[in-house]
Amino acid sequence: MNSSNLQPYKLVNLGRQLKTPVLVRVDINLPASKGEIEEDALRMRVYGHVLEMYSDYAGLVVMSHQGRKGGDDFTSFAPHAETLNKLLPKDMTVEFVSHEKVFTAETKKKIKGLKRRQIILLDNMRYFEEEKKWDVDNNNYVPFFKSAGIQSCVNDSIPTWHREDSSLMCLPYIGKTWIGLRSSYELRILQEVINSKDAKALVMGGAKLQKVNDLMKIAKTGVDIFTGGLPGQLLAKSKGHDLGEANNAFLAKKFSAEDMAEAKKLDATLKSGKADTGVKHPVDFVVVDPQGERKNVRLEDLPKTKGEIRDIGPETLDWYANLLGEKPLRIRAGPLGVYEKGFQNGLELTKRISGDGLIFLGGDTSQELNAAGLLGHIEDSGGRICISGGSFLHGWAGGHFPAIDSLLSLQAPLVLD
Repeated sequence: MNSSNLQPYKLVNLGRQLKTPVLVRVDINLPASKGEIEEDALRMRVYGHVLEMYSDYAGLVVMSHQGRKGGDDFTSFAPHAETLNKLLPKDMTVEFVSHEKVFTAETKKKIKGLKRRQIILLDNMRYFEEEKKWDVDNNNYVPFFKSAGIQSCVNDSIPTWHREDSSLMCLPYIGKTWIGLRSSYELRILQEVINSKDAKALVMGGAKLQKVNDLMKIAKTGVDIFTGGLPGQLLAKSKGHDLGEANNAFLAKKFSAEDMAEAKKLDATLKSGKADTGVKHPVDFVVVDPQGERKNVRLEDLPKTKGEIRDIGPETLDWYANLLGEKPLRIRAGPLGVYEKGFQNGLELTKRISGDGLIFLGGDTSQELNAAGLLGHIEDSGGRICISGGSFLHGWAGGHFPAIDSLLSLQAPLVLD
């Protein structure tokens, strides 16, 4: 992504541009397990506020997705609607439409009858096969919403901009489309990171390895990369370290041989031959042995223990904190340990590197802060929290956002808010 891309566009009061009914794409894909969502997720609260602001000007039809079919986090949006109704003022209601009824005459009638401060939440768009198969000439979304009388559209789903899902791509084909409030805010943070000449570091945890090509492009700009979580274990394993029988087996289930090859490629490409350069991985871990006892174990001693890794270790914490303290810009993406079960070293690292220049990315990362009561701590000390994660890193690496590219080609000049 290039800062010059945004130069021709100006900021306006978005609300005044909206005409009922408005189709809004957000991202309320929340941390979930066995169909149970995290009701207090920051992403839901953020979009609750945003939708409240939009609805002051127009009636809204809201689209989003949750998990993937067959996954532990795939669920209906019925609980999401209940949560939104708790967050919004009492004089506003969110009407939920189940997936069986989304593309029906009954729903079309409801959309046409919308009034200001009324919201319809459509069910999880991943119920529909065409969601992952965008084809402008063979797509039910465009003719349905146009015939339902949609007057304006808002793309406020920056966490999903790196994807080409139909509920993102369809908007400018339906009506005049605007980039939303939250997306504009996070775009400005992204531009700041891209344009800053200050030293930068990326701390990457979580349960998956960000696209290696993106990481290589980011690192080649002089950004140091520190890993934890499963990416940290994968990087250590790719360098030939034995993580112990249980952890080796778990990584084999989570990552393919291709993932391992990509991890090796990442380190080999970036390493300059010095011990403290390249992509950094933990040098010790907190493990839980078969008896449930927690132990701090150095990387080279993992084969001697049957313990399962749960967090970065204290030596890694000190090492990372000292190096990161020298970086004016510190970007954190993904938890470094299993914080849900009380493993706190990743959170301790957060406290030690907090202050101006700390930027958090993604839903799981923000939920980690939320669960630990650190949201206020981060913001009050000058840090910022973005709900976008993978898409932020993709943009930082210079990648394109398909839905925004389409919007720019179909509709100019674009007005941002």
